Amino acid sequence: MQDHQEFFEEFLGKKADFFKALPPSGSSRSNYIGRSEDRDFIITYNENNRENEAFFYFTELFQSLDLNTPKIFKINSERNVYIQEFLGNKTLSEIISKEGLSERVKDLVKKSLKKLFELQTSTLGKVDFSKSFEYESYDDLPITHDLYYFKNFFVDILEIEYHKSSLLKEFRAISEKIQKLSPKTLMIRDFQSRNILVNEKDEVFFIDYQSAMEGPAAYDVISFLYQAKANFPNNFKEEMLDYYLSFWMDESDKSILKESFNWMKLMRFLQVLGAYGFRGLIQRKAHFLASIEQGIENISELNQTWQEIAVEFPELYFLILRLNTQDVKLKIENLIIK
Repeated sequence: MQDHQEFFEEFLGKKADFFKALPPSGSSRSNYIGRSEDRDFIITYNENNRENEAFFYFTELFQSLDLNTPKIFKINSERNVYIQEFLGNKTLSEIISKEGLSERVKDLVKKSLKKLFELQTSTLGKVDFSKSFEYESYDDLPITHDLYYFKNFFVDILEIEYHKSSLLKEFRAISEKIQKLSPKTLMIRDFQSRNILVNEKDEVFFIDYQSAMEGPAAYDVISFLYQAKANFPNNFKEEMLDYYLSFWMDESDKSILKESFNWMKLMRFLQVLGAYGFRGLIQRKAHFLASIEQGIENISELNQTWQEIAVEFPELYFLILRLNTQDVKLKIENLIIK
């Protein structure tokens, strides 16, 4: 921490008025807040230089397009510490937790969707995806990873029965379908309310976009509106999906976007359950443990309302049904209280 403060003060050219560590998040990054006179800054330390370079690239691109993301003022010579613009001390997630679905929250959700659309469309044809952190596009590799993430860290941890070869064949078929979805845009990947900052003017800013890649435009929309912790009511989610669609002028784009929504729900719901298993059941992180019940509700509701799963992927369909059994609920409770 001392080295990071010295780097910050070197940037300022004087002693900082204030410097302290921020609470740890779900990532391996360490964040600090520093102050000089009336101005605050975020100082980030991250040993993963490949992740840093992706963040630096996307930040430079977004700033050149005047998008709602933080400026980077200085990077150290090792490129593992950097000073960012302070954009607000509240996340949209914190505001939702405090206010529920207030008129202010509804407005902030709309602003976030509008800014997401602007980011998606203004970056079309301008991104060098070879600069991406882990994956250049949402192709077979990340899709298969997400499906196995669910299987390995949720289903297998809870020792839920399934027919292995049948499920893996269905995973392959799901991957083939997802890869054909369009329109494709820049996909932030972890577009959730905890990664959206809100300033005193109720302007919204996006952070944690270093995992961005090329992928279906609908992915981030579904990730945002159907995040378990926000637990938005269904009528509001449907209203916001229509609101997002209204930005697309081409009727064919709207039509194929609508067709992709349920596929994106399926992928996102399975992927986040994998995250809840790994970060929650294994690493014991409270935020992820608290979201498990809602995560199961999300995938179970889709399983019941979207016939495609039962018809095309029967092994997955019955596996999802088992998530709601008393036996599985008891296993989760036992793991949580260990």
